[in-house]
Parts: sequence; structure tokens; C-alpha cells
Amino acid sequence: MTQPTDHAPSPGSHAVVIGGSMAGLLAGRVLADHFDRVTIVERDRFPLGPEFRSGVPQARHVHLLLVRGRMILEQFFPTLMADLLAAGAPMLDTSADLKFLNPAGWLPRFRSDLNTFSCSRILLEWTVRQQLARYAGVSFIEGCDVIGLLPNADNSGVTGVRVRSRGQANAEAPDVQELHAGLVVDASGRSSRTPDWLQALGYPRAEETVINAFLGYASRVYARPSGVSHDWQALWIATRPPALLRGGVIFPLEGDRWMVTLLGAARDYPPTDEADFLAFARSLASPLLYEAITAAQPLSPIYGYQRTENYLHHYERLGSWPENFVVLGDAVCAFNPIYGQGMTVAALSALTLDQELRAYRRRGAHGDRRGLARQVQRQLAKRNATPWLLATGEDFRYPATEGGHPDRLTRLTHWYMDRVLLLCAEKVDVYSSFASVLHMLKPPSTLFRPSILFQVLTYRSLERRALSPAR
Repeated sequence: MTQPTDHAPSPGSHAVVIGGSMAGLLAGRVLADHFDRVTIVERDRFPLGPEFRSGVPQARHVHLLLVRGRMILEQFFPTLMADLLAAGAPMLDTSADLKFLNPAGWLPRFRSDLNTFSCSRILLEWTVRQQLARYAGVSFIEGCDVIGLLPNADNSGVTGVRVRSRGQANAEAPDVQELHAGLVVDASGRSSRTPDWLQALGYPRAEETVINAFLGYASRVYARPSGVSHDWQALWIATRPPALLRGGVIFPLEGDRWMVTLLGAARDYPPTDEADFLAFARSLASPLLYEAITAAQPLSPIYGYQRTENYLHHYERLGSWPENFVVLGDAVCAFNPIYGQGMTVAALSALTLDQELRAYRRRGAHGDRRGLARQVQRQLAKRNATPWLLATGEDFRYPATEGGHPDRLTRLTHWYMDRVLLLCAEKVDVYSSFASVLHMLKPPSTLFRPSILFQVLTYRSLERRALSPAR
């Protein structure tokens, strides 16, 4: 946090975080304010620099840190901006520097305070990890799997984790170690084993919801062409379901490079071979992306990614929950990455954990955290509700989506939002409000305030507008 903590950690207190990606790193940052020691257990070996690692396969594709997420990260790590800028990370004014073709047409561009970093996921994660490692009491255990939870005598709570080396540790070390902790946080992502661990402790499996629009990516890094000028720093050509299922983005990276990601829904996956990748780019609603990359030099192979389903574990609905065990990030709620919500929701989850820990301190529960874990899961469910509805509501527009069907309210919301987007193409004030909602700075109810509602219901020319493939 940017302000000093209002308490000292309990003597000898220890917290364990499962997973060393963004959600785990941010949870570790929060816990460093509340515990003497924080141990982050990661199955991978961390690279020495900003390099790809297998535990974050989506790092090969475009990432967008929403403005709300950037603000929280800077709150957690006050020197983060300086470190990223020193590493060459571009800053984008997402209203002025991004050329955005959505189903309503090209959106207006104007100067705003909606600024965020446009850098690779590997640079952002490495920088955060380096900053976290400077905190006293924070340590990392690499190359190890967490294989189970340590229960208390009656299985009502968790007292730590069982950890097994992946064969890269000292051969003389015991194969399985026990790490005892006053709080365990599962931030291991979509591969979380919490459902199995809870069942092993005698808890029922939580209800799960999966909404899958069968969207896939193909991405490649290019050198930004010299001697070629564009009136944009970033380019986004959106899909328009159900008719147009293909889209693509170009975002700048450190090192004067571009990350180019093509996407297709309803199993219309972008190809990963050279000729078909370019043909897919040429088929988008605007030729700008295709023309840009044909003038650029490829720097990487083409990588595909198709694990994009929305996945929600309803842990908050269980009748009982083990003490001292929290699940957050993608381990509890994973979104279709097309909407760019993942890292920001992870930051909000860490913020929620911090708020609940501080609330217990204020109530004088210095060493007694009974009920804390269950309260955190309930608050996380509330935090996740809005981005979940936004992501799944949009995914219901695609014809092949599985896991549910749009109800009457969803269809009405689609109708309303279609008209809001049409207004965005003509009204800067409406687009400004929409962008603030997109970046999680304002609630979706902002788009239903009377001034916008009146325009949606009365602006006749909306009926005649159509998607323009114009340049």
C-alpha cells in the first residue's frame, strides 16, 4: 500500500500463496503487510529476466491492463511506473492513441486521463516480482507442486500445505515437505486443484458454471516498421457477432515492437501458419491491421491459444468453508481474455483480501481470524459478479456459445448496449462514460443514467446506423 500499515504483523505469523503469477504476486504483496513471513510456492522456475515461462501460456498474446488495474498496481508498488518506463514500456492514452473499430464504427478519439501501460505480460510480471522480492519476509519456493492442504484436527480449517519437488530441488531433500501457515491463499489459476483438496477434507464440491464461446487466438510479435507513419499507436478491430466472428489487435510493446493478436469465435480459430495467418488478418472488417503487419518484420513464431472459457466456482454458496483458506484470481473466477479483465480483477481481489484483513484487525481480532476466509470468498463473489456478467453477457452473442442461453434481460441488455455503442461513435461524452465503465472506473449503471437513457430511447438515427468497414 502507499501508506504505512496501521499494525505490526503477529509474531511468527506466516502466510503461504500457491502460484506465482499476477494474482499470487499481488496477494503476496498484500499479505506482506499482515504477516511476518510470506512464502509463494510456484511450480515453475522463474526466469532471471523478463522471459516466457510455461506456467503463463497466455503471455505470448496481447494483454491489456485496464486503468483501474494500473492504479491498484501503482498503489501496491509506488515505483512500478518508473521501473516499467525505464524498461521501455509504452504508455497509452486509450481514448486518443487507440484506433478502435467496434460494431458501431470507428469510435472518436480524444485526450483523456485513461492512461495505462502497453507492455508485454512477461515484462509486467517480472517487474512486479522484482519489486515484491524486496519486501522483508517475502520468499519464493520454485519448482514445486502443492499436492494438498494440511487440515486441523477436525478438518474445519487449514494449517498449511504439502509441497513436493518437481525433481529440480536438492536430491537430499525430502520428497514431500509441510509448510505450516496461519493463512493459505490459492492463486494457482485455471489449473487450481482446490475442488479436489476440499473434497479430500470432507467438503462438498462447489457448483461450477462454464460459459464457452469457443474463442481462440493466434499471436505474433513484429518489429514496429521504421519510416512508416500511422495515426495510431494501438489498433483494435472488434468482432460483431453473430455476423462477424473475427477480430484483431495491435498493441505496442517495449523494444519498439508490436504484439499482434488475431481472434476468432465460434471455433473459427485463427491459423498459426504464415500464409493463412495473413489471410485471416486480411478478412477482418478493416484492412488496416493486415496492411500494417505486411509492412512489418516478424520477430517470433505464431502461437495459438484456445483456453478462453469463462469459469466460475461458486465457493461462496457452500454451507461451510475451511478456516484460513482463501481462493482468488482465476482459481475462483476466470474470464474470456478477450475482454481484458483478468489482471485487473486479480488486483481487485488482492485489494479485497487486504480490506478484509484490515477489518479484522480493527475489530481487535489480532490473532483470531475465524470467519475471515469465508467472508473473503463472499466479498470476492460480489467483486466478480459485474465482470462475470459483462463477459458472459457478451459471449452469449456468439452462435456456438455453450453453458447457457441469453435470457430476456440479457437480450434487452444487448439491445440497449448496441444503441449505446452507436451513440459512442457520435457522442464523445457517451464514449467517455463507456470507456470509464470498460476500465472499471465506474459501474455499468453509469450507462443507464438519465442523460444517456434519454438519448438511447429517442435518438432516431441510431436505427439507420450500420458497421462501416471504412478505413
